[in-house]
Amino acid sequence: MGSEVLVSIVIPTYQGEKFIKQTVESVMNQTYSNFELIIGDQNPDDETKKILKPFEHDSRVKIVNVPKGDGASTNWNYVSELATGEYFKLLPHDDILKSDMIQRQVELLNVNPKIGMTSSKREIISDHGEILKSNWGLDGIKHLTDGREVVRATIKKGRNVVGEPGSVLMRKSIFDQIGGWDFSHPYVVDLSTFFHILMVSDFIADDYNGVQFRVSQTQWSSVLRDSQSDDVIALNHQIAEIYPNFLSKKELFIGDSKAKLMALARKLFFIADALKQKK
Repeated sequence: MGSEVLVSIVIPTYQGEKFIKQTVESVMNQTYSNFELIIGDQNPDDETKKILKPFEHDSRVKIVNVPKGDGASTNWNYVSELATGEYFKLLPHDDILKSDMIQRQVELLNVNPKIGMTSSKREIISDHGEILKSNWGLDGIKHLTDGREVVRATIKKGRNVVGEPGSVLMRKSIFDQIGGWDFSHPYVVDLSTFFHILMVSDFIADDYNGVQFRVSQTQWSSVLRDSQSDDVIALNHQIAEIYPNFLSKKELFIGDSKAKLMALARKLFFIADALKQKK
């Protein structure tokens, strides 16, 4: 690609002042350098802009003000549309990339143009950086796999096998082809979008802890957790409707049932975490 940017990393941030510096540093410290970093600030009244100012001197970094619009959907879409790379990653403003993650994932996507996405395992960390779980994700999926089978496995397990956006590197042309982020089910916007990509492309697993995914009481997914199972079930049925004969009634029933159980488990986790923080 010559001097063109190969990888676009976008960070939509809102009230991100607590963790944004650590997140951006994890991008700037990558062993891979042919990337652009686009940061969308949707709350210019906090300290985020001030924290980000030292990074403006790097020509790879672009910081933009994002209109309030329709909350997260405006921010995610705004920064994603600015991405110019062949490969594309949306990184939440409180997650942390391991230093060789981009290099690994670029090499995996370079294997075959039919591969639309790769995703790594991740470490789950607390607000304070404590590792709560390691080697999380992928659930036994290894190497190159038909994307449709990854969708099927995820639905049947009732949980996000693919991972959160920070785990994933996508082929931007396929992301654009499927219409970008699918906010029809807000809680699972990432998984819904990944499903649409995987239904038309292959998947290659990155069997490595490539990112630290932070869970906290203040994150958006925590706020929406009461609607988790409803959105997951709605997504399952949307896929079944768009792609007739892809899922059996039994697979759909299993997926819906497990989605409810996973929503309960997640809720109990947040309650336990809240009680722990009060001690």
